[in-house]
Amino acid sequence: MRNWWPKEGGTTGTDDHQRRLPELVGLGSAPERGWLASEAAAEVLAEQDRAFADGEYDRRLVATRNAMVDAELDAMVVIRPSSVEYLCGYHSEETAPQPLLVTASETSIYVPDLEVGRALASARADTVLYCGYTDALRGLELFTAHMATALPAGARVGLETRHASTPPDVLELLRRGGLEVVATDHLVERIRLRMSEAEVRCVELAATQTRHGVDAAVAAAAATDATDSSVAAAIASALFATANSASAWGPVVATGRRAGIPHSSWVARPLSRAATFLEFAGAHHRYHAPVMRTLTLEQPDSDVRMLAELASTAVDAVLAAARPGVTCAEVATAAARAVGPLPQGVIFHHLFGYPVGLAHKPHWMDGAPFYIAADNQAPLEAGMVFHIPASFRLFGRTGVGLSHTFVVEPSGARTLTHGRARLIEV
Repeated sequence: MRNWWPKEGGTTGTDDHQRRLPELVGLGSAPERGWLASEAAAEVLAEQDRAFADGEYDRRLVATRNAMVDAELDAMVVIRPSSVEYLCGYHSEETAPQPLLVTASETSIYVPDLEVGRALASARADTVLYCGYTDALRGLELFTAHMATALPAGARVGLETRHASTPPDVLELLRRGGLEVVATDHLVERIRLRMSEAEVRCVELAATQTRHGVDAAVAAAAATDATDSSVAAAIASALFATANSASAWGPVVATGRRAGIPHSSWVARPLSRAATFLEFAGAHHRYHAPVMRTLTLEQPDSDVRMLAELASTAVDAVLAAARPGVTCAEVATAAARAVGPLPQGVIFHHLFGYPVGLAHKPHWMDGAPFYIAADNQAPLEAGMVFHIPASFRLFGRTGVGLSHTFVVEPSGARTLTHGRARLIEV
């Protein structure tokens, strides 16, 4: 392998109906898997459980390999599950680390053997390497040892070291194999910030699921015996009923004083008549469209009205200011100016937006740390998608959250979630 390679200009995707069986390679000393007969593997391959056509993955790999050229990397080891899916389509309910190795010309996915079916159904990779499921705890040792033999001695290998999905042992294991580990500072995740039209369409479809959740929450809250748990159950049922994937987090339902305690949620408590805070996201192929909404069962009091006014002002200001070329700091400053000095006792995080889209558990905040905040001088670009978390609270007393998910387009911000970011009186 060369130390680096010329930048690629692009490729054309192959027809999904002509998918070829990847090379299957067993690692370790487990017995041969008779169930991996070629006929059975071909049938699983035909499941085609991927969200996009080949051309979409080609584009992503070209962008990643071009970034690898700039960093003079021989290979990338991608472990964050959402970034693995982004590059090759692989996704599974299994949470053990399952790395993707990207080189100049090949991709290899490493999985426990019970995940070979998921790899065949969803991954677009040249090679699937597997170890015994009972060896999953030491799977990383087998995986990294194989990488060390597949790459030249001293190869520069990119690794995202600033995320919890990367076990600390991986750095030492790769170095022990004679590889030079280079921290990549969210290389793949920064590419993910700019979504394609197909990806934005997934967020739009997720927003439809989100709307179903809002409608279900309002209907459930109107019941005479409504609790925060019954509202959460209604939201979850609505989000799941016609979806093809689950949200990575929530739903959050915090009523009464609990709405004033950030990240509190349902505990089978009767709904407060004052304010009930909601936060959740619909999902489509694991692309998320979060919202915050707040319900009230009576005419809102002055505190709730004040918090709602602050929240809606923040949302409106971000949507008015966000457009390509405007820096995140400029948008945050405009929103902070619109909100003004906070009244006594009000808490707010002054984070006016964070990127959302493709995400795996534990949260839909599953990308590069690129925030609409006063300390981020980077400009917005077309195709970026953000959630505006406008939550204002009187600590321990009450709270209101209103939000939208939006996409940055050449003409400005376009909301993807539905309804008005205003109090909902039930």
